[in-house]
Amino acid sequence: MPQAGEVVMLKSGGPHMIITYVFKGSDGAKEKLAALKGFGEGDCVCEWQQQINEDNFKVKKETFKSAMLVYDNGEPLPAGGGGGDDDDDDDW
Repeated sequence: MPQAGEVVMLKSGGPHMIITYVFKGSDGAKEKLAALKGFGEGDCVCEWQQQINEDNFKVKKETFKSAMLVYDNGEPLPAGGGGGDDDDDDDW
């Protein structure tokens, strides 16, 4: 399972991002809200900086399915309990 602090990027490319939280499938409020939005165990909250102009950067934060992410060396993230390609939400 991915760990907070690891560097990842989207499979389709884009900036390097830092994982700030990995959903574990527990019963906490953050986990329940994520489940309502379709996220599950192994999916990640990531943070990165977007350059606004020469001197200004904006911190961006977004939640991604683990299947959408790869490590900065191109290696896919390990499969978690959710976010896989076969997750069609029929278990709700």
